[in-house]
Amino acid sequence: MLSYLSGKLMGGALMLLNLLAPAEVRVHKDLPYAGGTQQVADVYQPNTDGLHPVVVFFYGGGWRSGSKNRVAFLGAALARQGFVAVIPEFRHFPNGSLPDILSDNANAVAWTIAHAETFGGDPKRVVVAGHSSGAWSAAMLGLDGTWLEHAGSSPAALAGVIGLSGPYTVSSLTETVDAEVFAGSDPTLQPINHAAGSHPAMLLLTGADDQDVKSSGTVALADRLKAAGDNPEVRIYPGLGHDGTLLSIGTPFAHRAPVVTDIKQFVEGVHTAQ
Repeated sequence: MLSYLSGKLMGGALMLLNLLAPAEVRVHKDLPYAGGTQQVADVYQPNTDGLHPVVVFFYGGGWRSGSKNRVAFLGAALARQGFVAVIPEFRHFPNGSLPDILSDNANAVAWTIAHAETFGGDPKRVVVAGHSSGAWSAAMLGLDGTWLEHAGSSPAALAGVIGLSGPYTVSSLTETVDAEVFAGSDPTLQPINHAAGSHPAMLLLTGADDQDVKSSGTVALADRLKAAGDNPEVRIYPGLGHDGTLLSIGTPFAHRAPVVTDIKQFVEGVHTAQ
């Protein structure tokens, strides 16, 4: 999803953010959420008492790459806001299919709901979130009940869904290598095709200058949801590109856009109906 040059710049920025990640949170590494060797998650826990909202965050990487370790800063940043953050590892394309990726992430969410209180989390306030292809996963789990139901849970068990720079329709992808991941796939693997029905609350964030995933895709999903009777929140940040929505969660870049504030307000304001 990133050109070679922008990928190198992104990697450098992530290294900086991870080095600056605060140490005043408790981190539980490589906890198994299912039986596979890749099916492990890191949990970032605030050092405060009581039950906290929980954010399960799926990293991006064009479905083909990425790592929970590359977004360690994000787990620490969310925990600093008073949230339990769960960042799972999962299979990648082509060794894992798109359904495999969704299955892994659904199992991670079901595991999180079942074990939230162990880490000071409130199982009634679990939000799924993601950046780029991770936002695709988050939206699919919130909009299509198939995946969480197979994992023994349900979208109704979620308090909300947050997507950052997400490709909710293949037409929003600008790079051929990304669109090819969906070649020959079932149209039901596009979140925009699941707008009908009852869904968790949604917050959709994107940058107006995104050159990798067109912001028009975020608007299209929001419009489809509104037409179906939902009321998603949408934020389009001027001057931000594809990586900007993620990097702005880190302290050195937080001045670029109120991404952290918008996420915090949303997470604190949602609760599962169950």
